[in-house]
Parts: sequence; C-alpha cells; structure tokens
Amino acid sequence: MKVHVIYAHPQEDSFNAALHRTVVDSLIEAGHEVDDLDLYKDGFNPVLSLADRESYHDVPANRALVDDYVRRLESCDALVLCHPVWSFGWPAILKGYIDRVFIPDVSFKLRDGQMGPGLMNIKKLATVTTYGSKKWRAWFLGDPPRKNGTRFLRVVCNPLVKVSYHALYDMNNVTRADTDAYLGKVRQAMLKF
Repeated sequence: MKVHVIYAHPQEDSFNAALHRTVVDSLIEAGHEVDDLDLYKDGFNPVLSLADRESYHDVPANRALVDDYVRRLESCDALVLCHPVWSFGWPAILKGYIDRVFIPDVSFKLRDGQMGPGLMNIKKLATVTTYGSKKWRAWFLGDPPRKNGTRFLRVVCNPLVKVSYHALYDMNNVTRADTDAYLGKVRQAMLKF
C-alpha cells in the first residue's frame, strides 16, 4: 500500500519528530511504500491569498498552484497525519495545507449542487498527535482536532475508509515511561496499518 505521511512540526529534536520517524520507519518495516511530506522542510506556503481564494472554484487555475501536492495526495492508498495539537487545532501550516490542497475536484466533487467525496483512493486514514492539554479539557472543548481527523477527513475519503486516531494527552506532564509507551503503541499501530 502507498501511504502518504504528512508531518507538521518545525523542531527536529521534538517528541513529534520522534513520532514522525516511528511512523515512517514502522510503515516501511511493514512493507508499505511511504511518500513522506514534511511541510516545514518542504517550505509549504499555508497562506490562501486573495488571488487563490478568487480562483478557488476555477479548478484548473486553483489546482495549478498546488499540483504537486494534489498529485501526491491522489496517488496514495492511505493517509497518516503526524502533528501536535496547538491551541486546540492543527498547526497553522497543516491547516493551510488543508485549505490550499483539499480543493474542489480534489477532496470533494460538486455535481448538480450535490457534494461528494473526492479522495476515493484513500482507504485508510490515521492521525498521530500530542496534546499539551489533559484529555478532559480537550473533551470539554469538543476536541476539534479529533473531530477533524476522524469526521471531516472521513467524509472526503472513500466511504469505506478505516480511521484511527492516536493521541497522547497532557504532553507537558507525562513521564519518559509515558512517551516510550506511546511510541510503542504508535509503532504497533503502524506495523498493523
């Protein structure tokens, strides 16, 4: 299976970087082909400019701006997001990626006023993330990153997509044993992916 990993964290020595390496290495060990996209290293521009927005429904013009990213997304069988949760959301660079790449005729199809999924090629979807917050606080606030990773992304993929969400909460207060255990859980999940 071809798995597109999208990673969003700027620090190479962060725990999220260790998670990213674990995700990629474990998927490769499991025999998958991995297309790894590090949004920061790639220099992805997350800003949807006025011109971008004005051409949003002009599919050829809009797609031309991000065509390489679209081709990578459309050529995979599975998608794994690896990122921290910041301010109860995706990092800005990841949110900008979604805004700029999940465009009409890519992530969704509009036909006769009806909207349908566009990423029919994606049959597996996973998120690997960390939260600075405790789980109860994320739940109280509606846990938008979990909903985005398990609901929003689900509806733009193949209707039979298998979705998993892996989160380590309260990152600021966990022990080394907690982070090691989480790395082990993520490794096992990716080996079985």
